[in-house]
Amino acid sequence: MKYLFFCIMLAFAAAAYANDGAYYASGNQLIPIMETDISVQKEILHIRKVKNERIEVAVYYEFYNPGKAKELTVGFEAFSPSGDVDGTPVKGQHPYMRNFKVIMNNAPLKFTTALVADTLYNQQGKIKTIDWKTFEGNKGGNSVDFFYVYHFKAHFKKGLNIIKHTYQYDASGSVDFDYDFDYILTAANRWANKQIDDFTLILDMGNFESFNIAKAFFDQASDWQIKGVGKATEEQGRTRNYEQGDVARFHIREGNIVFHRKNFHPRGELFVYSWRFLPGSDHFDYHNGSLPYSIYQQGLIPQPSAGSAINRKILRNLPFARRGYVFKDKELQDYFTIMTDWYMPDPAYKADIGKLEQAEQKWLDKWKE
Repeated sequence: MKYLFFCIMLAFAAAAYANDGAYYASGNQLIPIMETDISVQKEILHIRKVKNERIEVAVYYEFYNPGKAKELTVGFEAFSPSGDVDGTPVKGQHPYMRNFKVIMNNAPLKFTTALVADTLYNQQGKIKTIDWKTFEGNKGGNSVDFFYVYHFKAHFKKGLNIIKHTYQYDASGSVDFDYDFDYILTAANRWANKQIDDFTLILDMGNFESFNIAKAFFDQASDWQIKGVGKATEEQGRTRNYEQGDVARFHIREGNIVFHRKNFHPRGELFVYSWRFLPGSDHFDYHNGSLPYSIYQQGLIPQPSAGSAINRKILRNLPFARRGYVFKDKELQDYFTIMTDWYMPDPAYKADIGKLEQAEQKWLDKWKE
């Protein structure tokens, strides 16, 4: 099969991160290397950001084999890193992916990693890997001329088969994005039913996070359920190809968000990103300065402008505003209500310094009078 869109995506990744960031890896559905009559009845895709360091992916699949038991080569295509990275393979593996595991019908499967030069790697059911000794393309540095196919032999019994697939990769970022990642959903269309009969996507970006999702496979923010405390809005922002387009913006105080569809035929890919906080000036001033929701970005906030005590007071109260504290001080309440898009008042919340994150407690010490 000719997977032309992978060539496009490889070019996109290299261009997007050539000078101002690091693209490490992305997620992808498992795919059949050859045509098959096996279908995907159910999939639960769980994507979790751990701090701002890595992305953890766990996928539960229910495949249905209508015929006799058969062995099938199943693959996972992983883009090579680009930008401010070293793309040299580590022991033949992707340098920024780890803990790749596949369990099928309760038995762990062994996998092989192939380095392939183009999307025509399928040679009559066999995967054609490059000869490292004679390969003339780029083998390392900021951009390499190959990508990875993790593949394994899967024995599908007649009827229901369960595969659990997990892996991790480093979170990408740039001068624009605090973090960003993508996941190739349309690869699921390569199975027999050209869809996922019952699909669930769980996104867990952590607490106190603001992020956008490009509307490539859904229509509106309300297509997602917030499991916890948060809010969502419809906005214009970066789409998956880094152009302006419709996005859903989420502010999550705690919990995660869930997308669920029956008979899901993905028409686009998942692209999630969080804007990096860029202060408008060298000093924070409450008249024209907003503040980030993320604890990981509070270190980017500049010193407060001199001459107005309210600037320092706002910064000191940031951890409590994140949790929805309703301030008796009108200046504080007006600032967080008007100048931040993430503030969600919670009259029941009682400020407790001892329950703040360690980084926030250090933050309070920094702004003591």
